[in-house]
Amino acid sequence: MSVNPNPVLAPIRVAIVASDPARRSALANLVAAGGHAIAEDSAQADVVLTDDASRAFAHQRVIVLGDSFAGDAAGVLPSDASAEQIDAAIRAVQAGLWVRARDESASDSEPLLTPREIEVLEALTRGLSNKAIARALAISEHTVKFHVESLFRKLEVNSRAQAAVRGLALLARNRIEV
Repeated sequence: MSVNPNPVLAPIRVAIVASDPARRSALANLVAAGGHAIAEDSAQADVVLTDDASRAFAHQRVIVLGDSFAGDAAGVLPSDASAEQIDAAIRAVQAGLWVRARDESASDSEPLLTPREIEVLEALTRGLSNKAIARALAISEHTVKFHVESLFRKLEVNSRAQAAVRGLALLARNRIEV
């Protein structure tokens, strides 16, 4: 039995929810040009692309276009995102990744943290031990230790106290609730 090295992948089904019909049409054309299929119903879509962050979706893979609060959306892009950015976000979110556009105003020295690292950092700022963090996040102590070491490296600190101080400033700057 031979395996085709280039299997044809099924197109990603994308539901488009836009407040303006012209915007919806433009986004549909852009998505179709990227080789994706347009789904009429968000419940049958692989990914939902929307410019309306206020709507609630019973979907885990939502990409929000615009500056409005996007909550727990898997993807957040500026309203003027390019076709390439939207296509890349669709593919990444479909693969289970989180997508955030780079904030050009942010300092280049600001570390890029994963969602789990942010949770561990928040727990560090509350003074929790590795064991308590592991229990709170339902992960092993070994995994917590791995995340703490990664945070030390990314935050360029040598102790939990330094990580907590730097973390509080970082979390405040990024408006992440502690």
